[in-house]
Amino acid sequence: MKHSKKSWLGFLSIILMVAFTAAGCSHASGAATKPPTSTDKQEDSHNSEKTEAPIVITWANGINPPENDNNDVQQQIEKKFNVKIKNIRLERSTWKEKFNVLLASGQIPDIFPVDGDMTDMATWADQGLIASISREEIEKLMPNYAKHLNAEDPEAWEVGLYNGKYWGIPKEWPLGNDGLLPGYNENWLKAIGYSEPPRTLDQLHDVLTKFVNDDPDGNGRKDTYGMTARGKLPVQMFTSIFSAYGVSPYLFINNDDGSGIVYGGITEQTRSALKTLNQWYKEGLIDPEFITADNLQINEKFVNRKIGYVDNMGWSGYYKESGYITRPALEKGIQVVAGTPLIGPAGKPYAFSYGSRQAPLMLGVHLEEDGKKRQKIQQILEWVSTDPEGWLLTTQGVEGVNYDMVDGKAVARTGTEAETNKTGAGSFYNPLAWVNQEFTAKYSTKQDALELEEKINRGYIPLRDVLQAAVLESKTQYWPHLQSMQDTYLIKAIIGEENTDSDFDTFKAQWLKSGGQALTDEVNQVYKERSAQN
Repeated sequence: MKHSKKSWLGFLSIILMVAFTAAGCSHASGAATKPPTSTDKQEDSHNSEKTEAPIVITWANGINPPENDNNDVQQQIEKKFNVKIKNIRLERSTWKEKFNVLLASGQIPDIFPVDGDMTDMATWADQGLIASISREEIEKLMPNYAKHLNAEDPEAWEVGLYNGKYWGIPKEWPLGNDGLLPGYNENWLKAIGYSEPPRTLDQLHDVLTKFVNDDPDGNGRKDTYGMTARGKLPVQMFTSIFSAYGVSPYLFINNDDGSGIVYGGITEQTRSALKTLNQWYKEGLIDPEFITADNLQINEKFVNRKIGYVDNMGWSGYYKESGYITRPALEKGIQVVAGTPLIGPAGKPYAFSYGSRQAPLMLGVHLEEDGKKRQKIQQILEWVSTDPEGWLLTTQGVEGVNYDMVDGKAVARTGTEAETNKTGAGSFYNPLAWVNQEFTAKYSTKQDALELEEKINRGYIPLRDVLQAAVLESKTQYWPHLQSMQDTYLIKAIIGEENTDSDFDTFKAQWLKSGGQALTDEVNQVYKERSAQN
């Protein structure tokens, strides 16, 4: 799928940041065209505050948690804005469980984790845990952020509207508009006689079979699998296989028979895809440890030549500097090549896509009554997301430690001492880093990355949820149980502990009975209402 240069510019450096883990008051400058230094006027605007006691801000996030408290980035933010930050560092894969424990104990942070979704938002709003905040205030105190958001997607504001109130600061993840593309160990492909990646599901089956049986690593042992999957995040499991059947089990899609919106997980396409996956599992093509795998395990298996295929990377994951798969593979002499979405029974090149809209960045409910702290937080968020100095500090790190400026570009240093989590950079302190795509273009975009995007990120149909992001009352009520039920069934069906005949019918009936029908009805109603407005 081809994009304009602008459309991809906000993507690359953010993905390169998160790959190592694995969608305020207006200041005087605020212009994206200024150099990454503080102006005298900016400094004057905060001097009077420095005589006051610092405001304590509790900051929770699971993306790029800093290695230590009182890190360099944290200290610079604290000094500039006269605040004291208390970090709540969470692991990406387990953040929800641990965060819910904190909430249950009454420990409500000022800034909530960026991974909170629409169901979380509605639940926390109903429970009185998050603050409502007016759009007018955000536009007044974060004018540059609001400008960039409106340019990217003006309807993003409505995502956080629930019961007549806005429940946070709207955010976008532009990379989510792209699809996940399959990737291969190119050395292995050549070893089994393929000069290019497979284009069809049948060809993929042949490739994976030879990856297992034809000793592609040349070590004389049968010790490889074709692929694994991210069992810790089932929405990303085997996306290329499901997409070849024109479905994602976790998305609502238009039913082929024109009857309306249907949940992908209970369609015949999903049943057929599961049959294929179960057959491949029985053939030994799929690593049985996929059930407990996350991105770290997938990365390790690929670079250690245990698997030769992945299908949960966007185009920028194939850039040579990506810490997920590509760079560590290159360091071991493995060439990684991106393929195209596979043509299967659906007859079209579909690729799973999250979409760009996300739940807003939420703030603790106590901030409704603490206007001073609320304003201070918006000051900081405006600075880190739209000011060159703040953006470079929080995303690239400390100049001379994490990166060097070369011809106006932030060039990352190598070596463990230059890792961004040691200084607190990444996006832990910048949950809104994606909105200003111009910064990536100016400070970290490279010509060879542009050429890669132009080459591989095209020629497919993004497979997205029909609503992308919406507050659904029935989802708030039923989703945790429905999702758990589905995660369990899908994995059991793939490994053969449940079948795809009568057991699939039983799962479908239970899913609908346990709230799935109510959820499907509500999705159809919301979709109809949105369509009438457009």
